Amino acid sequence: MSLERFRAILSRAYSKHLLASNIAASGGLLLLGDVIQQNIELYKGLHTKGSYDWNRSGKMLLMGLFHGAPRHYFYVYLDRYIPGRTISCAVKKIFFDQTVISPFVDSTFLYGISIMESQTPAQAWRGLQDKFLKVYLCDCLLWPPVQMLNFTLVPLRFRVLFVNVMNLAWNTILSYFQHQYQPTIVLEK
Repeated sequence: MSLERFRAILSRAYSKHLLASNIAASGGLLLLGDVIQQNIELYKGLHTKGSYDWNRSGKMLLMGLFHGAPRHYFYVYLDRYIPGRTISCAVKKIFFDQTVISPFVDSTFLYGISIMESQTPAQAWRGLQDKFLKVYLCDCLLWPPVQMLNFTLVPLRFRVLFVNVMNLAWNTILSYFQHQYQPTIVLEK
């Protein structure tokens, strides 16, 4: 496929089918982030199965698809209520991004994947409590600079795509927290 053909498909998808494109990109890139994380786990000898777990990646795909529409509508409404690309507008948008959509995505990811991995609601809630703060702190370190670029330079129709591409790194981090991270238990004397 030529670069021009790819560009035409991308342009059409992100103008005529924006919601569907954002949902598909969210799911596909979360799946890709998990494949990257599994590759790291396999390389380091940490993977629990010893080979790719496509069932696990499928669950990540489903979670990404679930997050696609809320992200899409969040950015549409954010731009409607805080129009513009000035630094002042971007700071306001970043505030809402970090206080509304980030906690939603982080918490539903941790809880939802745990439920899909056959944990009980109580186990999933415990996992969310154990991991959420560290995940959200990483979120607060990564996303504000990324979103400053997004909100000041990227046209609205490409914002979810830009976030999804940056999500490759973030999704690898989320996959690590969900599948490898073990919180340290401090025993009191």
